[in-house]
Amino acid sequence: MLAWWMLLPTLLAMLVALVLPGFMWLRAGARSSLVAIGAAPAFTFGLITALSVLYPALDIPWEPSTVMPVLGMSALGGAAAWALSYFRRVNGGFALNGVPFREAIGVRVPIGARQAAIRTATWGTIVVGFLLAAWPLMSVADPANPVQQWDPTFHQNGVHAILYGKDASPFGGLHELYGGRRVYYPTGWHAFVALFARVDSVVQTANVSSLVLMAVWVTGLAALVSVLTGSRTALLAAPIIGGMLPNMPADALTMYNQWPNSTGTALVPGVAAVAIVVGRRLAADLSDGCGARSFARRIPQGLFLLLGCLGLVGAHPSAAFSLLAFLAAPLLMVIGFFTRTSLAREGRGQLAALPWIGAGLAVVVLPLIALSSPKIQAMGRYPRRGSSWSEAFSHALLPYPPFAQTTAMAWWTLIQVLLLIAGIIVTARLHTLMRRPGVRDAADARCDLDGDEDEAAALVDNDKAAPMPAWPLVSYLILAFLTALAYAPDSALRTYLLAPWYKDGRRIMGVEDIALTVLMAVGAAAIVHLFHAAWTSSLRRILVERGLDDNVEAPRWPLQVGVGAIVVLMSSFGAIDARNSAVASVYDPTRLGKSGMASEDELAMLRRMASTTDPDALILGDPIAGAAYVETLAGRKAVFPQLSTVNADGASQKVLTQRFRDIADDPEVCEVVRNLGITHFYEEEDGSYYNIQRSNRHPGLYGVDTSRGFELVDEGGTAKLWKITACGWVTPGGGAQAFADGIRSVQPGAEEPEGPQSGDE
Repeated sequence: MLAWWMLLPTLLAMLVALVLPGFMWLRAGARSSLVAIGAAPAFTFGLITALSVLYPALDIPWEPSTVMPVLGMSALGGAAAWALSYFRRVNGGFALNGVPFREAIGVRVPIGARQAAIRTATWGTIVVGFLLAAWPLMSVADPANPVQQWDPTFHQNGVHAILYGKDASPFGGLHELYGGRRVYYPTGWHAFVALFARVDSVVQTANVSSLVLMAVWVTGLAALVSVLTGSRTALLAAPIIGGMLPNMPADALTMYNQWPNSTGTALVPGVAAVAIVVGRRLAADLSDGCGARSFARRIPQGLFLLLGCLGLVGAHPSAAFSLLAFLAAPLLMVIGFFTRTSLAREGRGQLAALPWIGAGLAVVVLPLIALSSPKIQAMGRYPRRGSSWSEAFSHALLPYPPFAQTTAMAWWTLIQVLLLIAGIIVTARLHTLMRRPGVRDAADARCDLDGDEDEAAALVDNDKAAPMPAWPLVSYLILAFLTALAYAPDSALRTYLLAPWYKDGRRIMGVEDIALTVLMAVGAAAIVHLFHAAWTSSLRRILVERGLDDNVEAPRWPLQVGVGAIVVLMSSFGAIDARNSAVASVYDPTRLGKSGMASEDELAMLRRMASTTDPDALILGDPIAGAAYVETLAGRKAVFPQLSTVNADGASQKVLTQRFRDIADDPEVCEVVRNLGITHFYEEEDGSYYNIQRSNRHPGLYGVDTSRGFELVDEGGTAKLWKITACGWVTPGGGAQAFADGIRSVQPGAEEPEGPQSGDE
């Protein structure tokens, strides 16, 4: 735990850098600080994505000294926009007309004790939700240990490559991992983490990023629920429920750790909240007859929304499809409403329906065209087979990752089912526990300026009303269908629709958790409302019997606290034992599961490599046997820095992986060793990684006779580090330049591999 506390400055710095550049701009337009904070990280990732593409074209290195000033200027520009927006709303324009500036802007009215309590409770539950999400990682994992999984290993080495190459472009910034070939890969997460990491702290910073994304996740969920319902109880429940879910964030950020994909998923709720706010205001303007001016007035907000969507794509392209899957229902419902309204007009007024019909077709057709693109369909060809319809059904309605099936997990599953059923009943209007408000917000009804009030305060101050639209239920069903399809038997439809997620159910379940959280939060609010109504009724009956005034209402907060405590305690803090076990299976070298690649002693040997080898050493070893951590833990160059052993020099790669064990007798092996500058051999015993037998994949790296032509440098556990002497003097091929240029053989006849492979499967 102490090791995590030592990384608190890094955590705070990353949060400030994520929130501040976008918060000021969004606060100027959204009026809600909660929505602005929830959506700001997507804005920042959009800015980082744009800079990561621009900087290589301008020959600007990717490092804190060149990126942070831009983020800082964005924050200052947003602060100025916020101040001008506030001045305009308060003063009715920009002219002072002889009035002192302080008098013109007015004195900010205190929010009052009630609103202060509401905001404290809101942010308090967000903190609690974050702690519930983060506790297994902080209590079980050592932040200095790498996540021993396929994808996280690739991503950590990706950050390392950016630190040395100073290039964060998605169009080749990770070329080091592909042997020097420049292929497309979304680098938003890598670019961001690289701003806070050193070459010797990549692992720690990557692990801290999991905590950062947990905070982004729970805050985004709170922001999303705040714009969907007026129920303060639902708002308070959302971050707590979202923090305990087993898929996102538990599986996605503490076990599976596909950081770019998880980043995109964590950003979706905040972007969705902004999209809903902007959409409502645009719809209100159009309903009030503002016409084309409605679109012109929302251009600034639309641009910031587009920048947030760019942040989603920059993190991982699948996030854009996730956002669309979640918002497709309300988009089509609104378009359908305006289409019907236009068709109901007489004469030429019906022509106004044509743009809306076109917009509806675009919402349906454009995603299908995008899915048909070769790049996306190449993702769908990843060899991940389906299962059965029974497993598909079991995962669809309440998705769950491959965690230990403990008693606490069973209780947490039951509680989720109950909250989900209650939320579905309320959302589907199957009862009247919560009434919808009958008056539209006046701020949304005006065509000129947006309202002066703080939306968040306005929304959460009316707990009797739950303006919960029905479409989140439709979104849940859409995402449940996609999850089911991921576990269903193989089909052309499965490959086509699930290509953005590599046909991986664990990726889609994280997105489904967004809709689940909304429904379960509303379900929790319905339960609280039911008990509150019964309590109030009983209290009034007692007062009538005593001849007292019965115009009273029972307090709501004891029930909110009580129901929340029951959910947290009965679920054992969200099945924390199962979540702890999941963390240990990939982080703790003494408790590793099938994913284990390096023991505790082997990790210690890797860390000593910084002192046992020269800085320009080049290490050859099987990456799935621990050699993949040479770069991130030892700071030394590896021939194969990612687990798929992709190298630009296909001929040399084949010689090494198939025939290195013949180094004493095969002169071609020594020729490759000298050409590439390989100085050391990382030896490990044969074994299995999941269902992969190491020696079957790379037989040349096993059964090597190290009794001659090798000098023992160090050992740890079953791993040994040898200096290669069998080939005579070798000019080392490692060092900083190798990181920048990739390892390429100069031997004639070298062949390129058939095609790019992705580490993020």
